[in-house]
Amino acid sequence: MTPDFPKLIRATSDARMRTRLLAVSHFVDGKNRAQIATFLKVSRTSVNSWVSAYLKDGIEGLTEKQHTGRPPRLTPVQLIQLKQYIISNAVKPDGGRLQGSDIIEFIGEEFGIPYSLSGVYKILRKLDLVWITTRSKHPKQSIEKQEDFKKFQIKTILKIPGHVHLNDVLIWFQDEARFGQRNTTTRAWTEKGTRLRVVQQQQFEFAYLFGAVCINTGETEALIYPMSNMDVMKEHLKLISKATPIGKHSVVIMDQASWHQHHLAEQFPNLSIIHIPPYSPELNPIEQVWSWLRQHELANRCFENYEDIVNSVERAWNRFREDTNRVMSLCFRSWTNLTN
Repeated sequence: MTPDFPKLIRATSDARMRTRLLAVSHFVDGKNRAQIATFLKVSRTSVNSWVSAYLKDGIEGLTEKQHTGRPPRLTPVQLIQLKQYIISNAVKPDGGRLQGSDIIEFIGEEFGIPYSLSGVYKILRKLDLVWITTRSKHPKQSIEKQEDFKKFQIKTILKIPGHVHLNDVLIWFQDEARFGQRNTTTRAWTEKGTRLRVVQQQQFEFAYLFGAVCINTGETEALIYPMSNMDVMKEHLKLISKATPIGKHSVVIMDQASWHQHHLAEQFPNLSIIHIPPYSPELNPIEQVWSWLRQHELANRCFENYEDIVNSVERAWNRFREDTNRVMSLCFRSWTNLTN
């Protein structure tokens, strides 16, 4: 049975396959191979090859075979060994970082294969390795304590009142940050060969933003004060308590700053505090919120005075909170899921 060539030609988005189908359809219609080559502006050798493939295997014979190309210079085992070396030595023990020249040297010494710098970068992409800024950590940070903290369901059960079901628990992340005239600068687009310059003030006016995010609803609560202390913290907890619906219980996750005391929650029966381990800011996604505010709204600018700082920070926070999907996607952590 002759295939429906017009239908096949319309159905494919592959221009090369379309040309092959056209060639074979003309052949089936009775045109000779020289005419087909002239009409399609291709070589007669190509037409001969397509027609032969069709006569042997049908339409399947026209499918382009995968090109083998030149065999890779490093074997799969060597690539695994190379990736392990790069990950293990990305940061040098005595300071500095692994560079392309170091990788070239390693490949030459271990495998006896010379590589160019561009060739090494192709291998890095193939190994799913990326060039990214490192994240700092405190020398006293404990990975074991962080992993233990992520057994969050148990910690929550032990912390909340016994009559509260886990389905009625709302998880909040809370923190505070200082914003002021000693502002941050960021990367920005500019012409190649130039470097954009922005003003960085030398004054020292600042304000504290107390922020909290509910990862279940995307709701937020915030305060802006000229200082950071236990009284302000109590006011912030009061806002979270008022935002907690009747029948629900809020668990507020925060660091162990001196004004983040457990007893502050005692006057709010619908609220409990859980502290993250010491030196573990990455467990609190509010840190990413501060980064978002600076990168998207507050960096690369000057502030006239304290009032200007407050107004600008307020606008930035309101811009962040207007999209609840953004709030939840930025702050949700899988280990906070209490019902699975």
